[in-house]
Amino acid sequence: MKFNKIFFLLPVLALAVLSCDGKGTDKKENVPEPYIQSISTDYDGKAVAGKPVTLIGLNFSPVASDDKVVYGIGLDAVYTDVDEAAEDRLVFTAPEVSKNPLRIRVSVKGTESNQVDLEYTTLPPEVVWSDEPTIDFEALGATKKTLVPGVEWTSFHGQWEGQIRNINIVRTTLNEHNSLGIYYNYSDNGYLYLDEKCTFMDAVAGTNGPMACCHFVRVDGENKRAANEQDPWIVNCAITIDDGIVDIVKVMDNYAAARLTNKTVGCAGPLLVWEGEIQDYPDWIGEEFLKTTHPRTAIGISSDGKTVVQVAVDGRWTSGSTDQRAIGMPTSLLAKLMQGLGCYKAMNFDGGGGTQMWIYGEGDVHNIVNHPHNSWPVYGTSPAVYYWIKDNEVARRTAGNAVYIKSDLK
Repeated sequence: MKFNKIFFLLPVLALAVLSCDGKGTDKKENVPEPYIQSISTDYDGKAVAGKPVTLIGLNFSPVASDDKVVYGIGLDAVYTDVDEAAEDRLVFTAPEVSKNPLRIRVSVKGTESNQVDLEYTTLPPEVVWSDEPTIDFEALGATKKTLVPGVEWTSFHGQWEGQIRNINIVRTTLNEHNSLGIYYNYSDNGYLYLDEKCTFMDAVAGTNGPMACCHFVRVDGENKRAANEQDPWIVNCAITIDDGIVDIVKVMDNYAAARLTNKTVGCAGPLLVWEGEIQDYPDWIGEEFLKTTHPRTAIGISSDGKTVVQVAVDGRWTSGSTDQRAIGMPTSLLAKLMQGLGCYKAMNFDGGGGTQMWIYGEGDVHNIVNHPHNSWPVYGTSPAVYYWIKDNEVARRTAGNAVYIKSDLK
């Protein structure tokens, strides 16, 4: 019996021996002590529950499973997994907790770091973008007319934002019937005027577009105007068209626009609205071009790209009669207008004296519905006093590009 007892004790003794040689020990691995230096988040270093937090420090393991973020003490300690790991940084998801700040530390293979306070914050309610206009020009006395199904023309002459304005707006629903296109011609023997271009394309409506002399233009895969040097705030965006799909994209310059692979590209600027937000520019940029109340032409699109808004804003008319007065806009106010018309993205086109809107069967003898500044019976002449072009008088300016709406419902 004594022999049997010794026999059964042998495995226990063997385990004891193994524990003495270090190979079977439960002791922690000898790893350098980790250290948290700072906390980085998208919210000024503060945490939002469910959002990523980056811990910057020393001696973390690049194997994410070796690292844990710990908060709480003793039996109440909570170990949180790490999403990304490197020796000098860890990324984890901020937990839902009631304490603010939350005292945390890092455990690397059981070796714990110093403790730091993770301060929480809350995000403001998310604003959901709506393509519905917030400016009701009809309530301010504008007239609205349906040109063809899905294409509406609004004409406004009255006070908006403290000044008398003359604003024409064409809103188009793009579908199997209605499409947007660009027509380019900048030669002496061709369709020089906006009305000629729009008539040639059998359009419903159109405006002047990018500067033909300055902006890169491609139409249906053919480069019409080569890229060239221009100030970046004049050419920091482009409208693109591919098989009926319209978008506005950011570009660095004309050369970047030329590298786009879209079938049709019209480079211009500045960008007015991007993803629902009005774009700001430094005070030193474009004092004359951006901040003066020039006549303006702009285009915008809805968030799904299925609605296009074209705008022509008259300016430089300072007649004593309010019937023949129109103050232009700086680009900041033009951006506010486009945002208020429900444009998720919007951009500025060539403006000034070239601002024109053409609508089939409307307006003067050339179907120009706005009152272009510096448009004379003989192009190139300039009277001493600007005057308001009356209906059926000549109101023409050459336009290198026409951005037009075509419809088989016309």
